[in-house]
Amino acid sequence: MNGRLGALLRRHRTDAGLTQEELADLAGVAVRTVRNLELGRVARPQRRTVQELADRLSLSEPDRSRLLTVARGGGWDDGAGSLPGDLADFAGRAGELRRLAGAAEAAGRSGVSRVVVVSGAPGVGKSSLVVHAAHELARRFPGGPLYVDLRGMDDEPTTPAQALDQLLTALGVTAPPPATDARLTLWRTLAADRRGLLVLDDARDEAQVRPLLPGGPGWLVLVSSRNALAGLVGADRMPLGVLSDAETRTLLAASVGGGRIAADDPAAAELGRLCGGLPLAVRAAANRLAVRPEWSARCFVERLRDEQRRLDLLRAGDIQVRGAFERSYRLLDPSVRRTFRLLGAAPLPEYTAPVVAALSGEPVPVAEDRLDRLVDAGLLGTGAAPGRYVLHTLLALFAAERFAGDEAAGDREAARGRLAAHLRGRGAAARPAASPGAGGPGSLR
Repeated sequence: MNGRLGALLRRHRTDAGLTQEELADLAGVAVRTVRNLELGRVARPQRRTVQELADRLSLSEPDRSRLLTVARGGGWDDGAGSLPGDLADFAGRAGELRRLAGAAEAAGRSGVSRVVVVSGAPGVGKSSLVVHAAHELARRFPGGPLYVDLRGMDDEPTTPAQALDQLLTALGVTAPPPATDARLTLWRTLAADRRGLLVLDDARDEAQVRPLLPGGPGWLVLVSSRNALAGLVGADRMPLGVLSDAETRTLLAASVGGGRIAADDPAAAELGRLCGGLPLAVRAAANRLAVRPEWSARCFVERLRDEQRRLDLLRAGDIQVRGAFERSYRLLDPSVRRTFRLLGAAPLPEYTAPVVAALSGEPVPVAEDRLDRLVDAGLLGTGAAPGRYVLHTLLALFAAERFAGDEAAGDREAARGRLAAHLRGRGAAARPAASPGAGGPGSLR
């Protein structure tokens, strides 16, 4: 790994007064790329990436020369890809990795391209999984890997023209055609003559992805998105859930130190539960502990038990749980945003369309449509039974924040009043079913 490069890049970035996000945006690379370079996790960086970072930092010629010299100390990675560095503490997802390896084998054996869409809630680790899988599978594809950050959660996502420019440049095209249609034709022509691995990270919708799908045989395309991208015909879909308790402990041990976690295993288990198994939250907690060696897991758990502070505490530098939620919330239509925050009025194990209709004062079909759109956006999950919806514990805290902050006091009281009336009505309807021969007391259904 290249710790000297990381220290030097970090110093130049801070001297320039830039955050990692700002430098990444200026250079047109993923934030993960800047972060991994600064952490020394990239042994052989991309020559073009380091040159672009040096340009955006406006370095003097001596400083630029030194940065490039240090960067190529371990040799350049001059492959066609621009894949971000892998996470050294990646944990779990064994089943998903086996499935992606199977898709890679099928693409190579049959000569038919495969597209896999990895979807799920903000912070569930979609990008980490597809990047990690791409590193493991890259050797199977002599024409890859290629990587494009589609920035689907940004106010200005990557356009097809920008994405095609990145792909063509990675394939060695020094002067891509100015017209988007011409770029698309050239990309498809080049892709038809090779097998490869393409990672399309953080897609907002199908319109971003479709033009970039290679037409040639034998490609594996890994797409990460908070949306299931139901309009992509023929794609395999992999909804990503939270980590198991065992996977959470593995991630904590890898990030904080196995001895430190083993010393207070019950507290570590509770820490994982307070994070709801959400990888971003677990990683934020782990990083907080890593930079606070005087803290025990128990000490941090006691702070996290306070629901009013939990989202504030689950942040470490640019790893921010609330920020990940806010980006998805901001992109919702106003009516769907309102439905989401109304869920924060009543923390329930499950929600149904009639309950949400009572909260919103709208017809049940309207509530049902908006709940489905929240599922599509990765902000709501589906329950075991049809028509049931579940909200992750941390998203429930965020919804409660938005309910308190974005709804007027009178509207909050009205929503709670409508819900109470609805539940009273359901209770009254259920009571006649309770009789000595009915098998027990009535219940709300």
